[in-house]
Amino acid sequence: MTRLAAVVDDYALAVLPGLERDLAQAGVAVLRCFERLPSPGMLRRWPDCRGVAVLGGRDIPSLRARLETATATLSAPVVAALPRAAASLPELRGPGVVDLIPAGTRGAAERVMLMSRVPIVSACGRRAAPSAMPRAPGAPVPSAPPAVAGGRPERVLAIASSTGGVWVLSGLLQAYRPRHDTAVLLAQHMDTGFVAFFADWLASTTPWVTVLVKDVVPLEAGRLYLASGGRDLVAAADRVAAVPALSRYVPCADRLFQTVAASHGRRARAAVLSGMGADGAEGLAEVARRGGRSVCQAPGSAVVPSMPESALRRCPGAELAVPELLAEVLGRE
Repeated sequence: MTRLAAVVDDYALAVLPGLERDLAQAGVAVLRCFERLPSPGMLRRWPDCRGVAVLGGRDIPSLRARLETATATLSAPVVAALPRAAASLPELRGPGVVDLIPAGTRGAAERVMLMSRVPIVSACGRRAAPSAMPRAPGAPVPSAPPAVAGGRPERVLAIASSTGGVWVLSGLLQAYRPRHDTAVLLAQHMDTGFVAFFADWLASTTPWVTVLVKDVVPLEAGRLYLASGGRDLVAAADRVAAVPALSRYVPCADRLFQTVAASHGRRARAAVLSGMGADGAEGLAEVARRGGRSVCQAPGSAVVPSMPESALRRCPGAELAVPELLAEVLGRE
């Protein structure tokens, strides 16, 4: 029987409080095994375990070297434990790195377990299948989606997310339940080869019916839409389309937000989560200008605060919320 194993180095255990204890309480095998750079045979020593590697480093160069080796050789998702006071540099976000956790982060075990289910296309092109995951005590349990009426939604929620936003997004979509009057449209910055697997992961970890858009599909309430790899997602009053990307941000949140603002006006809601750069800022301002609701993840709670900070500069009237309260804020009438 396949078990979940977290292979953790001593640095990550030292800077992520209670990680080993919390994982042990959740029934996860915690393997402390690599003192040097990761080995391709690291997880294969335990053939009944499918797991996630949690890597850390005392400085950026050493962490970068470990991540480069891990993502090129391991078929498991990789989580990076950032050195204290280290910035979340773009080069730390390689293919196969599913989360960045700053030193001192509480609740790291839940994030490690959540990220272990993300299928990965590694730098070598290998695909890692989603693993069965013991659920942490007290963690929300996704349920089957309730019967939700189709047809045109009364409101649309558009979400922008990038580095550090995946775990926030999952929690938001678990708490913001499918409903008969709302559709969700997502712009999650992601490598092309990863998108189909990410859509499957969203369907398995949230209660939303997930639709991977390859061309044009009807816009229906109770559905979560994202564009196929390498394309942008755009909205109209009654449909959603995946179109060729036009910017360096793929998919482009500004483009999604602007089309949602134009097509749904006061019925639009938009949220900017953790990420690098400024994508989503212009679009969020347009949503607000047309009478929709604009929300940002509180920058202090983001692994990478650049996107919400940029959005707040462009749209200073946006509401702020920490991850645990995003669903509540977005759900208010």
